[in-house]
Amino acid sequence: MRILSSLALLATAITSLTLSASAGAGAPEPGSLLVFPQFDNGRGGTTFITVDNTNQDSTPLPTGQLLAGTVDVEFVYINGDNCQEFNRTRRLTPNDSITVASFLDNPNMLRGYVYVFAKSPTNGQAISWNNLIGISRFYGASKTQDYDVNPYVFKALAAAGAPTDANTNGLRDLDGVEYEAAPDRILVPRFFGQEPPATISQLFLINLTGAAQFTAIVDFLIYNDNEEVFSAQYSFRCWSQVRLPDVSGAFNQSFLLSSNHNPAEQDLGHESGWYRMNGSVAYSTAASIQDPAILAMQVELVDFGQGGELPFVTGTQTNGDLVSHSIFN
Repeated sequence: MRILSSLALLATAITSLTLSASAGAGAPEPGSLLVFPQFDNGRGGTTFITVDNTNQDSTPLPTGQLLAGTVDVEFVYINGDNCQEFNRTRRLTPNDSITVASFLDNPNMLRGYVYVFAKSPTNGQAISWNNLIGISRFYGASKTQDYDVNPYVFKALAAAGAPTDANTNGLRDLDGVEYEAAPDRILVPRFFGQEPPATISQLFLINLTGAAQFTAIVDFLIYNDNEEVFSAQYSFRCWSQVRLPDVSGAFNQSFLLSSNHNPAEQDLGHESGWYRMNGSVAYSTAASIQDPAILAMQVELVDFGQGGELPFVTGTQTNGDLVSHSIFN
């Protein structure tokens, strides 16, 4: 395995469910496109991103220069402030693996998200190559801020090795034609009552519909531990890192204690609950789109221990892509 940093990766992993889990008894399956919801080069930390090519075919191709299981992968860093991108392409031979440190790989961006997709090693076109797996690890300023998170995984729907850009728009469309569709609704199984600074959760959001030019409004339904539900909305453009209390006061410990909660259900002295997210509308100066596609990740800090988790998802949404800069989407 190649590691593009002098730092060593820790072995502790906090694993999470991702998309595309049809054949693995609920476990993630390899795909052609991986979306890592966070990279962060600030706060004295960095993010390590690992991508593996699980194809094992070492048959030489007729040219004699490539093996049949070789693929190129393009790392696309998206600046969370403006959706501008920075790209690097690597070649992975059969069973190859690469791990990069974001602050070395892309030192000019502070934070945002990363997606990685398979490309033909002969012509550079995006291709169907459902053999990619990966994981990311964030290193914070202290060990209590370290965590691993799996990427969202999208399979390509074309035949193996075939081009994926069906509409030739140059984007990776999560529309159920090029790649698997984005999720419709996002379900986060747990949050603890927020009491900053000891207990605080960060929510990372990616706007897949319009991205740079569209503001997405997300609807929240927040449940306490006794089935009471509270609603909220949050708007953002491109990518957002937001504290749960800044989304809604319903996430706060004090509010949950004042609600009709179940006093018998407490964990480590913290109230808890869960929440749903659904894109409501995305709008630009020229267009409005109902039910936009979004992705999300939650990172919890509880009593100075931190962990990341991908949510559960339901349904499909076909109006997302990576990454549109049009005011018309």
